[in-house]
Amino acid sequence: MKELARIFETYLMVLVHPFQIHHQFRHNVTLPGHQERYAPLKLAEALGVSWLFAIFRGMGKILLINIFLYSFFNTQIESFPFVRDFIVSSGISTYSLLIFWASIDIIFFPVATLVMVEIWNWVIRLYAGWLNPELPREEIADQITTHSLSANLIFMIPIIGDIFQRFVFLFLLYAGLRANLGASKSLAIVILLTPTLIGFAVLMLLALFLFCLVSLI
Repeated sequence: MKELARIFETYLMVLVHPFQIHHQFRHNVTLPGHQERYAPLKLAEALGVSWLFAIFRGMGKILLINIFLYSFFNTQIESFPFVRDFIVSSGISTYSLLIFWASIDIIFFPVATLVMVEIWNWVIRLYAGWLNPELPREEIADQITTHSLSANLIFMIPIIGDIFQRFVFLFLLYAGLRANLGASKSLAIVILLTPTLIGFAVLMLLALFLFCLVSLI
């Protein structure tokens, strides 16, 4: 129980003191006003807590779907006869599909998160090697990406939680790049933009390949 409390406390402290806690990891010091150091979370620990919040989010989506459909059927269905006819004919399958996607989101959350973490790890390790080959880039990259998962707490905000979670995740990455990796503001922004630029370049190459293929045909 004590270990679980430590994990949750560190998970929350990343949101409260993102720069300071990465500074602590980097320089082996304590946070201002704290006598004990916070031990870095392992990926499995941060992922486990994040999955818990993802489950709450998924259950909340299912609850909202049920509330919306119940309210619609009881207050608005008579005003939209064409919608009523559609729901009557295919409502069960549509409802099942919505529940299915909400459940899939919960089940595959750890896999999707691990893939995302590994991508960011690779990007950060790449820049860390260019910035200073003597840096423990594996450890730094792991700490930055692992503790950025604390952004998943934002899932608890109804409706808009998913959108804000992405912004908070990028901000926590930025804090880690600045305080743990020691990157400048401009370099940190470049690192954050790298996956997007790589994805855009891949799409452009794919589009060029398809264009050339169609032209040859």
